[in-house]
Amino acid sequence: MQIDHALILCAGMGTRMGEIGKKIPKPLWPVFFKTLLELQVDYCHSLGIKRLFLNTHFLSEEIETHLKSNPKFADVIMLHEDPLLDSGGAIHNMASRGDVNYTGNLLLVNADQFLFFDQKYFTDALSALENSRAALFGIKVDKSAKYNETVLENDLLKEIRKTDGSYDYITYSGLGILKLDSLDHVAGISKFFETVANYKKERVHFVVPEKFEYWDFGTAEIYFESIQEIYHSLKENKHSRLMDFLQENKALEGNVDAFFNDELRSVNLEGNGEFFANAIVGKGIVQKLN
Repeated sequence: MQIDHALILCAGMGTRMGEIGKKIPKPLWPVFFKTLLELQVDYCHSLGIKRLFLNTHFLSEEIETHLKSNPKFADVIMLHEDPLLDSGGAIHNMASRGDVNYTGNLLLVNADQFLFFDQKYFTDALSALENSRAALFGIKVDKSAKYNETVLENDLLKEIRKTDGSYDYITYSGLGILKLDSLDHVAGISKFFETVANYKKERVHFVVPEKFEYWDFGTAEIYFESIQEIYHSLKENKHSRLMDFLQENKALEGNVDAFFNDELRSVNLEGNGEFFANAIVGKGIVQKLN
């Protein structure tokens, strides 16, 4: 089996990115010298996926302009949503296109998160997909993490629930492979675990890597912390799967000290060396960190 398509979810409102998020859509926030969107396309290409889609809603004109500015995006199809369809609706909107027609396997990717693990886990997921609707990648998180717990039985999803914070648990990472064949079409707005990976009606398999790297850029504060960690790793010559990925895809080729100032704890999204203490700077906005 293989992965035939990828859908990069880019339609969020960016509310967790603060005032700058009202001007720059989250997928276009840079990780030093490449945008999150560019890096997600690189990630999909590294897996041999050639048919790429992304959904948009908020600030879609900026994303469209970005796509047209770079030949790398020549094979990326933008699907604008109005109204916002939620993740289930986004998948059905893409899968119901005439050139897809609910055929093949789809990699689902969040624009603001990266999960790295050994290639064998993709092989395991594709094998599990032979008799499942979905093979989703779960990650083990600390009890203090504020995610939903996914309750598994023989590697199949049985329940999604809140935890009381008393134990470590497994949560859905946002990365998964879906079998589109014979998926019942649902039009309009719908939720992922109701109309796509409905574990109450179909088999939804979980693959949980023992060793992995999970990187989140989903809020302004978490984005800053991730950028800070990357900067320190670069300066200290520390290797990781993410660092290797960024190096391979030329995201760190430039003056990193004009992008991040460790002493002032400041990021300049335009990489022009203008910093303010405890702040993210971009689009003429100085956004203070909490």
